[in-house]
Amino acid sequence: MIKYFIIQFVAAFFGCVFFAATLNASKKELTWSGLTGAFGWLSYCILLKLNVSTFYSMFLATVVVSLISRFLSHLRQAPSTVFLIPGILPLVPGAGIYYTLCAVLDGDSLTGFYKGVETFKMAGAIALGIMIITSLPYKTFNFIKISKSKKL
Repeated sequence: MIKYFIIQFVAAFFGCVFFAATLNASKKELTWSGLTGAFGWLSYCILLKLNVSTFYSMFLATVVVSLISRFLSHLRQAPSTVFLIPGILPLVPGAGIYYTLCAVLDGDSLTGFYKGVETFKMAGAIALGIMIITSLPYKTFNFIKISKSKKL
């Protein structure tokens, strides 16, 4: 079980780092972007193993990614999107979109509808998680004082 989580964490980390690199993120932020996505994916995997529904697992994992992004934004003095966009990459329901289109193109409209609704719910959970955390005031993440001369 631990081996499974380690493999998932490492795979998500490298996927997010390489995605952030393609978006021309600063080299000093690549590791942090990767860790944001890896922790988000790890929380999603753990919640699924605890038999939490897919919607709530996706929502809570997105909340984790958004919180880490906002915290790192303040701590690293960088825009939160540098951490948020690569961080949600593992959570994006790409397979659901693929299976929806495959079912529709095969003429199986019932399965296509089911997969489409499931994919839409997952995308809505991602949007809702980001929206809730983004709406928090910036001062919420201001509990660590950063001196002007010393950055991480």
